[in-house]
Amino acid sequence: MADFGHTHQAFRLKAELRTRLSFFALFVGGLLPAAAAEKLNVLLIISDDLRDTVGCYGNPAVKTPNIDRLAQRGVRFERAYVQYPVCNASRTSFLTGLRAEQTGVVNNATNFRTRLPDIVTLPQKLRQEGWHAAAYGKIYHLAGRDREEQARWMDLPKSWDEAEAFKPTAAGRVVEGRNLTGGKLAWCQWGATAGSDDDQPDGQTALHVIATIEKQTGAGKPWIVGAGFHRPHDPFISPQKYFDLYPPGSLKVHRDPAHAGLRTALFCASGAHVLKYAARRFSHTAILAPA
Repeated sequence: MADFGHTHQAFRLKAELRTRLSFFALFVGGLLPAAAAEKLNVLLIISDDLRDTVGCYGNPAVKTPNIDRLAQRGVRFERAYVQYPVCNASRTSFLTGLRAEQTGVVNNATNFRTRLPDIVTLPQKLRQEGWHAAAYGKIYHLAGRDREEQARWMDLPKSWDEAEAFKPTAAGRVVEGRNLTGGKLAWCQWGATAGSDDDQPDGQTALHVIATIEKQTGAGKPWIVGAGFHRPHDPFISPQKYFDLYPPGSLKVHRDPAHAGLRTALFCASGAHVLKYAARRFSHTAILAPA
């Protein structure tokens, strides 16, 4: 298996992946009818550190068929940028509707409720209005060593009726890969795993999202479901089948021209289940997919 670039590129990739927010919005079924107060369902898809270097943004080398189909049916924004170059700050910002300077959350160590205990978030507002609210994977920034602390970071029970994050199974172990810094930086590594999507956190997120959508739709209750995918955030680990899409020698190693930003991105398609499912399954659903 060929390495994805060299150490310099990995450093640049991590920095650049945090600078751009690509935002897709798909409103299936159009606007609310003027004569009815219909409650649209909301599927909120977040792919951590995914930037605009995917198929629907003109990069034919990256195979992203499901997100490309979703973009064809929705609205593609070409000048949507990250609120703040830190994960926790950006997520707090777009889920509260406030700038990072207003929330006071500008790092990954501050739980937004310590500064804004009474703020009403987007999912919280919908929950108050009768939507079932569920989050799987990384919607808010994840932290905490025990379940109680982790629940606080997920903003349970204010924002959600239910929320859960996942870990790889024993079958989803890394079978090939390496650290690009010789172990100096733990995050700077790539790895191909055994097992299937379902053995990785993102695959488990997809399964739970689909199951909850089916359950709440069957019950006739409006819902907002958050699908928070960890990839392509470092470490750059995904099932072997996604590495097989790019045989050694099939990708041209990018070289930055002078004074230009890195335009190469890694993409893990672990969210393909939800994207494919959502693109063909639902009407009367608002799908918001910030990345």
